[in-house]
Amino acid sequence: MKRYYLILLCLSLALGVFAQSTKLGYVDTDRILYDSNEAAEIGRLYQLDRQNWSNQIRALDDEIKQMERDYEIRRLSVNEATKKELQNLINTKKAEAGRLLEEYFGENGRAQQRYHELIDPLTQRVQDIITKIAKDENYTMIFDTSFGLILYTNPAIDITEQVLQELNKDTIKPTDEGLLPDFKPEQPKNPLEGFGDFKEGEFK
Repeated sequence: MKRYYLILLCLSLALGVFAQSTKLGYVDTDRILYDSNEAAEIGRLYQLDRQNWSNQIRALDDEIKQMERDYEIRRLSVNEATKKELQNLINTKKAEAGRLLEEYFGENGRAQQRYHELIDPLTQRVQDIITKIAKDENYTMIFDTSFGLILYTNPAIDITEQVLQELNKDTIKPTDEGLLPDFKPEQPKNPLEGFGDFKEGEFK
């Protein structure tokens, strides 16, 4: 019995020492991505690319609709061979539009590749800043509240603002004047959330 209590005492002392030497902190990476100047610029660049690609597909869609209208006008006055030729031209143009839609907005398409090309360096930079702060200030652990797994945190150990200041210190946030007329930033968790979400029927 004495041995049992001795083990408990040793464990309690060890945990006490660990608790005293532990320094915890947390960040909100959702807020960092939303408030950082680089994320705003990434959103602007990505939106410009997305708008350019969607305009190309819309132009093809308009061309197809015009071809179909022309076919309806001519089909009663042309022979079967000509009708078949016109239909083949329409089908070829539709196939081209489908290929372009898949190339730009399909799985691992240009939109997805562009997203990672823009966002990956930023997320790595955020990670590097967090790591540097943790090492410089002797943090044992830093948690991310964005995942929703932490039920309570003390604001005194929040280093989100510190990370943001370091991330934004050498950059300027783009103004709304640099954005496209039909693009107005909202307040998503991530400023890039929703970009590239194209549906095949969007142009039909």
